[in-house]
Amino acid sequence: MKRQSLDPRVASLVAIMIAVVYVLTRLVQIPIGSQGFVHLGDAAIYFAAFAFGPWVAAVAGGLGTSLVDATTGYAQWAIFSLLVHGIQGYVAGLLTRRIPGLYGQLIAVSSGGLILIVGYFFAGILLTGIGEAVTGVLPNVLQALSGGIVGIPLFAAVLRAYPPLAQWGAFGHWTE
Repeated sequence: MKRQSLDPRVASLVAIMIAVVYVLTRLVQIPIGSQGFVHLGDAAIYFAAFAFGPWVAAVAGGLGTSLVDATTGYAQWAIFSLLVHGIQGYVAGLLTRRIPGLYGQLIAVSSGGLILIVGYFFAGILLTGIGEAVTGVLPNVLQALSGGIVGIPLFAAVLRAYPPLAQWGAFGHWTE
């Protein structure tokens, strides 16, 4: 089996998307008790999924959000953020690839949101107990919704401004 090297353009793109997720996760943080905070990082995860496909979104979402946890006093959540947001980004990118267009994006956001809500609910049970985990459900629903409300129009605007974006991600070679 021939080993493929990582394309420097892909590595650069992933690094940029990790930084974008990190910044949007750090930029606005609304605390939700001991469960962490609500943020806009999901918008960047969905943008990465729509624009660049499942692998870029998984790595950017997982690493971007877990790095924020590790640097803001929520280090105990970092492994869960890596897994939850990584799976969220991968699934959203995969669904967008299989079901193109706005309909696919809506399904991707709904599925990614469900992964976010369920994933953090179980993480909350492990870290803080069932009572705190239940109180985190509504904020996570709001976070999932806000990610889609911002991420879908953001992707549409960038695609309108830069049409070659359509050849990447869900439609192109970057995610094979």
